[in-house]
Amino acid sequence: MNAGKEIVSSSDVANEDSSLNSGDHVQRGKWERIQEIIWDGPRPEEEKKLVQRLDLFLMTWATYGYFVRLLDSGNITNAYVSGMKEDLNIHGNQYNLLTTFFTCGYLVGQIPSQLLLTKFRPSYYLPAVEFLWTIITFCFAAVQSTKQVFALRFLIGMLESPFAVGVITLMGSWYTPRGDPHFPIPNSQFSSISITQKLITLPELAKRIAIFYSASYAASMFSGYLQAGIYKGLDGHLGLPGWRWLFLFCGIISLPTSFWGLYAIPDSPYTTRARWLPEDSKQLYIERMKKIDRRAPAPLSWAKIRKTLTHWPIYIISLIFHCVVTQPLNYFAVWLKSLNRFSVYQVNLFPTAGQALGLVTTLAYAWVSDGLGGKRWQVMIVPATCNFVGMVIIASGASYGATFFGYLINAATWGLWPLLYAWVNEICHDDAEERAIAIGVAQTLGQAFIAWVPVIILNVGKYAPRFKLGFTVMSVLSVGEFTMIFVIKYFVDRDSRRAKAAESEVGRSELDDEAQPVAQEKVATGGGAL
Repeated sequence: MNAGKEIVSSSDVANEDSSLNSGDHVQRGKWERIQEIIWDGPRPEEEKKLVQRLDLFLMTWATYGYFVRLLDSGNITNAYVSGMKEDLNIHGNQYNLLTTFFTCGYLVGQIPSQLLLTKFRPSYYLPAVEFLWTIITFCFAAVQSTKQVFALRFLIGMLESPFAVGVITLMGSWYTPRGDPHFPIPNSQFSSISITQKLITLPELAKRIAIFYSASYAASMFSGYLQAGIYKGLDGHLGLPGWRWLFLFCGIISLPTSFWGLYAIPDSPYTTRARWLPEDSKQLYIERMKKIDRRAPAPLSWAKIRKTLTHWPIYIISLIFHCVVTQPLNYFAVWLKSLNRFSVYQVNLFPTAGQALGLVTTLAYAWVSDGLGGKRWQVMIVPATCNFVGMVIIASGASYGATFFGYLINAATWGLWPLLYAWVNEICHDDAEERAIAIGVAQTLGQAFIAWVPVIILNVGKYAPRFKLGFTVMSVLSVGEFTMIFVIKYFVDRDSRRAKAAESEVGRSELDDEAQPVAQEKVATGGGAL
């Protein structure tokens, strides 16, 4: 640290922790709890500035990047209905293959990209793939055949695969997941302790993940309007059809994210070279992570991979991903159109109400979860229950009003994702490599599941508009989703009991080691004789 700055050793911090834990404990006041629920709650000015820097750089890049990613992956639908179909003679099931090739590319790139993130700096790797997917987006404006579109869809899926899970892993390396049980620090001690001890572990992670994830809803709600305006104003300009202009503008919108990422992405607190981080603040970020037992990343090895593959999170978390990924709102418009009572505008408009509900409830779940001190499984029960209720209503073939409600309420289940991501970061908090691999594998297997199951059980040609088979199967999956929450809780509680037992054993061993020399000394001096 710089001269004049306070230098704090780990032993000093441990001693201060002990003094605070021993007494003079102050409970949170009502106003402090309200502040914590609204955002992060009261904290020392030094730490407030630390978190504000993260929000200004890491969060702005991540949220804008995710918005752009959804624009670039979803614009194919707008292009298809805006002239691409006729210009490239797309016919039969080729439209479905556009999604299939994207998903295949995403699956191919997912796990390797997570492994690469453990080998290379995210501040280099993620902007590089962002730049490459931007180039591919520009290339869509020049395609001349359906085969070229298929190839580009595969490439853009592969290049976009590192982004979401990479961001989640980064957030887990910088933001804290749960509240500090010793907050607030008593006023009698606050002025006498070090700046490191003044760092207060408040729940930050779920809120940030929810804001990041909500960018997908915002993109889905507004990208159609944005791209429709571009098409309307530029169709035929300079001899280019409107759908080609869509890709050009999406590329232009995407370009800043890669350059901003080079500057904004901070890597790990232990390895950061971010220019926006003052040198005397870097140690404070490390201390924040040490308080929640998040260690520095280690080189990936076969032993590490073997440890990850023999630990329960990678399997149990993958199972809940399988249950969560199948969502029915994509079929809402198909059902509405089959009623022959709404205009095309209304058929496209009504599903956006679901997107809005998903946006609001996702943020609400995260705010409540963090506001309650980082309670994950308790809050996850709510969206899991909504999922089951919505699926059963639709599968039952109830009245128009009930079916409409069933589709809408399903959007209130999407908020389970950010809570699950936050929970995974907490479960694997002491192993950055396992955290990255587990998230990557679970996301990949979930996407692989969604690539073929909906095609079978939600086949539009066979089962529209009611999709009775599909929603019956998804009702069963929603029960599995609900059950897996408690399965994860069981393993988390089991690991916690084992960790406490191990700590107690270590404590007893240390006491025995300390007592043995004393006993030997007594025997040597005759103090232990009968």
